[in-house]
Amino acid sequence: MENLRYVFLIFHLFGFAALLGGIFFQLRGKDPVTGSYMLSSAVVQLVTGAGLIWTRISLDLPVVHAKMGVKLALDVLVAMTALVGMRNKQPWAFYAVGAFTAAAAIVAVVWK
Repeated sequence: MENLRYVFLIFHLFGFAALLGGIFFQLRGKDPVTGSYMLSSAVVQLVTGAGLIWTRISLDLPVVHAKMGVKLALDVLVAMTALVGMRNKQPWAFYAVGAFTAAAAIVAVVWK
């Protein structure tokens, strides 16, 4: 079970890296747009985050439920904003995805 937790953790970090890396890459261009990679990375974040919580509970490791609720809400916001941005091609959605992703990273690192 511990190995499965590490697999979830690695893929969770891969999803975050793809999301934030793509945002930084697109900021170099003139017209940043919300791409399908943002939505797929957000879904990876949601699924692996749920898997991480499940494995921690299964291993009787501590889980801060309030923190996980905030992270879940931010991950859902990232996914929904990415979906809206892909469909409507609105520039605000690109920046909102970046802001929600940064907020999720801050919550993950700072909240003990």
